[in-house]
Amino acid sequence: MAAQTVSAPAKKERLFSAFDDLRVRNGIKFGFAGTLALYWTQVLRLPHANWAILTVLVMMSAQFVGSAAIKAFLRSVGTISGAAIGVWLVGDYASTPAVLLPVLFIVIAFSSYKFGQYPASQVPYAYFLLGMTTLVVVTYGVTEPADAWQIGLDRTLEILVGVAASLLVNVILWPRYAREEFVETGRAALGVIRTLVLMHLDAFVTGGPAPPAVESIRSDFRSQLAALKNLLTAGARESTVFASRLSHYNEWLVSLVNLFHAALDLDRGRSENTVLVQVRTELRMVADAVSEEFDILTAPRSPGEKLRKGNLNEAFARLEEKINELRNEDFFFQIPMTAIRPFYAGVGALRSIRDELNNLHNYAEGLPRIRQPLSQPKPHWDPFPSIDWFWFKIGIKGGLVAVISIVLLKWINPPGAAGIPLIAFVITISGKTFLLAKGTGDMRAHQNFFLAALFFAALACFLMLATPFLATYLVMNVALFFILFAFGFFTARVAGMTFPRNIVLLSISSFVGLNPQTVVPAQTIIDTFSGMLFGLSIASIAGRLLWPTLPQGVVRGDILKMLGQMKALVRGDPNREKIETQLTLLTIETIQITGQMRNPGFRREDLKRLDAFIRELQIAASRLGVVVSRSGQLPEPTAPILRPELESIEVEICQLLDGFIECFHENDSSREFPRLHGALDKLDQALEVIRQNRILQHEALEAPVRLLELVDRYHAVVESLSRCSELVPTLADRRFWGDYAL
Repeated sequence: MAAQTVSAPAKKERLFSAFDDLRVRNGIKFGFAGTLALYWTQVLRLPHANWAILTVLVMMSAQFVGSAAIKAFLRSVGTISGAAIGVWLVGDYASTPAVLLPVLFIVIAFSSYKFGQYPASQVPYAYFLLGMTTLVVVTYGVTEPADAWQIGLDRTLEILVGVAASLLVNVILWPRYAREEFVETGRAALGVIRTLVLMHLDAFVTGGPAPPAVESIRSDFRSQLAALKNLLTAGARESTVFASRLSHYNEWLVSLVNLFHAALDLDRGRSENTVLVQVRTELRMVADAVSEEFDILTAPRSPGEKLRKGNLNEAFARLEEKINELRNEDFFFQIPMTAIRPFYAGVGALRSIRDELNNLHNYAEGLPRIRQPLSQPKPHWDPFPSIDWFWFKIGIKGGLVAVISIVLLKWINPPGAAGIPLIAFVITISGKTFLLAKGTGDMRAHQNFFLAALFFAALACFLMLATPFLATYLVMNVALFFILFAFGFFTARVAGMTFPRNIVLLSISSFVGLNPQTVVPAQTIIDTFSGMLFGLSIASIAGRLLWPTLPQGVVRGDILKMLGQMKALVRGDPNREKIETQLTLLTIETIQITGQMRNPGFRREDLKRLDAFIRELQIAASRLGVVVSRSGQLPEPTAPILRPELESIEVEICQLLDGFIECFHENDSSREFPRLHGALDKLDQALEVIRQNRILQHEALEAPVRLLELVDRYHAVVESLSRCSELVPTLADRRFWGDYAL
């Protein structure tokens, strides 16, 4: 009896604990939104409930709550505009292909381009709905032009029903906020960096050996960066508050990456024990203060709660006082420059750690949270963004696929005609989305087509047996709920839209479109999935023949963008903040996609070399950002001596970056790259002249610290780029960048 009494609450507790699982909650939300949309379509007597369900499946994949009113407005505007364009095209030009097809191409191409145009925001999905609704109305209208208005009205209402059901469930049932999840994920990333910083800091303070390999920490940090990057994209497209304050999140992310690299730079600060012993007490105080600051930043914090202040700045001020005392006693003049520069390099790395921790502290208080006053949004960099040529090509592909599908509908009248243009359009424009969700883009499109054919065949056989049992409305609702629950459960932790996810999504919509409440002939089921397979074949052929979105192509394009932006940074582009942010996001994206490069003959060692190159490029980009931000802060007495040498190094860095760009453009692995160490030797000689003449003797401590830190940063940049120049010839090979794996 006692055992039964105790077990009952335990069972109840286990039952409720199941709702703590994100997958369970997501599955329930999908189920409720789908059954609610189906109920409303029946109440309104709408003829095609599958369009409402399709809208639910697409919109519920956007799991974060934003401004419901703005979301509903944008989706509604996109849907109504698409319906109006579709009705106009079909109503006036159904019998005039010379007008219908070019206008349809322009509309679909434009909406596809805007769907992926940077920067991310909620607007692209409105364009997606515009293109999709136009295509749907034209698909149905070309066969029945007289019903164009009714088709347009029905599709609009069906899509709006799906929008309303999704927004209602997302807002009421276990709402998720991108801004809160960004804060939580950011704390986890800081926890990973904390381990790295304290490990290197302890080795620097004690003068001990270099920390062991930190590959596991790098791997964990990469995972956290990928999660933060996915949150940036999803949050900006799904939450109005998040999108309007995207600059705040970008600043925080850039500072986080800079902190990670500053920790690695501590290894460059290894100095002789005779130097370290003089300041070991102060260094330990700084180490304790750094640990305390990490405790503050990683501690859970309620919205609106202010971060407490740590002792980091005070501890660093004591370290600087001690260094100044040693300087006044001529301690540093009595030891060789080979010992001084590494020590100041370590102090410079500590300064960077302090600055980035202070930045993260300030940014964390400015990040939007729920139930607290919002900070002021910052203006975006580009009121008139440049053309994104990658998405320009995707737009052309989307428009061509839509036109080809409509032509084939009129020409050969294939089975399942209603689903052909839609699946061809969706799969065609989703190539990069598949890549960012750990897919392969358009690579292996034909294998995916074959696997989808097997799936459709199995599903058609199952539905022939199952549809008689779904004739009852109650059974249909229960079945739909559990199907949507399973879909939501298994996709809750998938970042983005994958190819299998899209296929299952469209299959569920087609299943609802069969309407089992009436007799469903076997031929109808076969025709439905034959049409989907026909549309998928159009997408796979177009995807492979016309500007295929391949992992190696996207990685190569990202590398070229990174090299071009690094060059702009060295040349003093005024938009430094913009370039640093884009470099950070590009390196994260490149690392995400590199894992999908699976070409024939591509060995693990090849992937490791590519990974090492991207890592060094990321480090060089971060160091360049620091160099550029501080190159204008040379102590005035040293400028005539050092400025010509620094300018010479910058010219040679640009020449080296030009060599990298040409190498990747031409796949030329035999190219010789300029060596930068001669320019560094001249810089060191100029530094020794300044020291011997005691030019900075009467300047404040800040002057020599800033000078030596800047010189060491130039050394660090050159070291990273030199390692890149060793790796580039091994990567400039068509095995890396060719079009493989059909």
